[in-house]
Amino acid sequence: MPDPALATAALNQLKLAAKSAPGIIVGVAIATTALANWPGMGEAKSNWNSLAKALEVEYPSLIGNAVFLSRAGWVADDREAFLNAAALFTGDLQKLSGLCYNMEGQVDQVRDAYAIYWLEIGALAVVVIGYVVACMAMMMTPHLRASGTVMLNRLTAATNYMIAKKTGFLFSFLGVAAATLGTSSQSLGQLFTVQPTQSAAIDFERAVISTDPPSNYIAPMRELPAPPQPEEEDPQPPEQSEQPEPQKQPR
Repeated sequence: MPDPALATAALNQLKLAAKSAPGIIVGVAIATTALANWPGMGEAKSNWNSLAKALEVEYPSLIGNAVFLSRAGWVADDREAFLNAAALFTGDLQKLSGLCYNMEGQVDQVRDAYAIYWLEIGALAVVVIGYVVACMAMMMTPHLRASGTVMLNRLTAATNYMIAKKTGFLFSFLGVAAATLGTSSQSLGQLFTVQPTQSAAIDFERAVISTDPPSNYIAPMRELPAPPQPEEEDPQPPEQSEQPEPQKQPR
């Protein structure tokens, strides 16, 4: 990636040529509209990359750890619902990560387009300087002065045309890139305004909490204190029933 000073150097070369061919100042004005903040675009690219990596690796890892650490002490139905919600959330994070990678790639393409543009303008400026020197040398020769003037005028027109053409190509690409970035940004914004509709909508007035017992119970994987046992009453000796004394039989 070229240094941002390349744009300044290319403009300075064109301004130097415009001193001998004043018409080239039109091309300088056109090229000035394509100045851009390359360091800012590079920083934006890095930010999108960091966010995409965090959504792809860091946050799913946290969810995985939470699932692992909370694996015990669940009713089976609740455990399955939690695992399903964690899997869906992880999948959404992966989709959002892909969107961030897409934004990073688009910003990088725009940055590359500006870089290529100024590389070409810089190369053009060097060639134009050489032809301007040649034309000025011809104009200093009496029998070549007319030809030198004509060539300098043609060089001015050709330089302005080429700068305008390259700038037009750049802006056409930027228009397509802006539309793509707008679509991606709209998709990113929709993540914060998603609401269930139709069959997925929740009618809280008709919501019912089920009190049915769970289909299965998973025993907690931890030591719990034993529940208190009821105290046993002291057994009392059985009462002896009074038996009547035997009667004496008469002799």
